[in-house]
Amino acid sequence: MTITSERRRSPILVLGVAGAVVVMLAVVTVVIVAALTRGGGPADEFEQAAEQFNSQYEPLARQLDSNMDRAGGGLMDAGLLTAQQDARALGDLFDTYGEALAAIEFPAEAEQAATQLANAIEAGKILMVNAAQFFAKGPMQSTLDNLQPETEDLIAEREEALRQALGSS
Repeated sequence: MTITSERRRSPILVLGVAGAVVVMLAVVTVVIVAALTRGGGPADEFEQAAEQFNSQYEPLARQLDSNMDRAGGGLMDAGLLTAQQDARALGDLFDTYGEALAAIEFPAEAEQAATQLANAIEAGKILMVNAAQFFAKGPMQSTLDNLQPETEDLIAEREEALRQALGSS
């Protein structure tokens, strides 16, 4: 190899290295921008899950109340069957919320609050699954009247406690 051919390759090598550096910087920039636009981590993931649950819970709970009001007192009344379906749908909604919560990686300082919320969500699911098992309006109505408001309050309290633990309130 001659000195002239080495000098010709030298600018090509420099351009190749410079191009690789530019590509690396572009990739790093894209990764950083993607991470920043993705959200703020567990607090945002929790807020999304809570918003989705609460926006679906309210209409379903009103529908359950309405169908319970329309249900007759007879055994296996058609209105009661509809209310049972509503209770099952609410049970599924609690289950989905619990799964969404379980998928979030909470920091150590929020794990206890997250566990307490998960337990409250499980209680809501169990309430709805059990309410859907009744074959008469009276016991179903009594169970919902006694436990649904308490469960709703407990979940709201646990959500707030988790927000505080995450520092997002």
